[in-house]
Amino acid sequence: MFQKLRKRIIIITMAVTTTVLVLSSILILVFSTASRPAPGPHHEPEFQNNSSEHHFDDEELRNFIQSDRAEGQGRLVASLIAVDIIVETTVLIIIVYASKRIVEPVKNSYERQKIFIANASHELKTPLAVIQANMEALEVDKENQHWKDNIETEINHANKLVLDLLQLAKMDTGSIMKSTTERVNLNTEIKKRIEMFTPKFSGEIHYISLPGSFIHQLPKQDILQILDILLDNAIKYGKQTLEINLTKTSLSISNDGTKIKTEDLEKIFDRFYQTDKSKEGSGLGLAIAKTLCEQNGWTIKCSNQNNRTTFTVYFSPKNRT
Repeated sequence: MFQKLRKRIIIITMAVTTTVLVLSSILILVFSTASRPAPGPHHEPEFQNNSSEHHFDDEELRNFIQSDRAEGQGRLVASLIAVDIIVETTVLIIIVYASKRIVEPVKNSYERQKIFIANASHELKTPLAVIQANMEALEVDKENQHWKDNIETEINHANKLVLDLLQLAKMDTGSIMKSTTERVNLNTEIKKRIEMFTPKFSGEIHYISLPGSFIHQLPKQDILQILDILLDNAIKYGKQTLEINLTKTSLSISNDGTKIKTEDLEKIFDRFYQTDKSKEGSGLGLAIAKTLCEQNGWTIKCSNQNNRTTFTVYFSPKNRT
């Protein structure tokens, strides 16, 4: 499909180039012919040979001028043909290279879309299959609350997945309005989040903040969503301790879970990518966090340091107060 697109681009470009060059050459020839003066008595040239003068009569003069004109037109035609060949060859080389550069992003986007649709379909099939199985079990054992709880859990899972997909789709199309910035006390917000997430984690959560790093000029909704995503991810994969560090320029959250392979670090923010398929989740959280960071001019990175996995958000200078 994309090879055909490249061929069409090349053919159309070369056809337009050839047409323009041919028309330009014709106009040059017509203009050149029309601009040459007609022979007349006042154009009679004089030639001196061995100190004797020889004057052309009218017939000889006309023949001479016509011969000179024909020779000049021949040289002009040859020059135009040479220029056309050089220009068309150059354009062909450029368009072959450029068409590849033009089509490649479209091809990559198409491939990503195919993978995205396939992954989304797969992720949605799982909760639907579980719901169906529990509905069938509920028909047999109507008194068991366990089946109803399972159905509710999977409905919530499917609903969360759909909401995440919708948010990513809106981000891709730019239909989400950019959040307004405000003075946010991140120290207070982080402490609130720690209280919320502590019951979900059996280990310890350590929080360190440097003096003067509490107040930031940020879009509050975006930073809180990123904070929730990173905390949820750290709790999901952490074992005994989580560490949260806040400075004027960055926010980092680390856990002591399984080390992420080096080759997986670049893929960790890809949609639906999960290092451990057994863990609950859709694989969209980190993709959303990265997109939110990019929209606000921030940078988010994942690294392995001292047997810990660390996610760090680097704020832009305009967010510092």
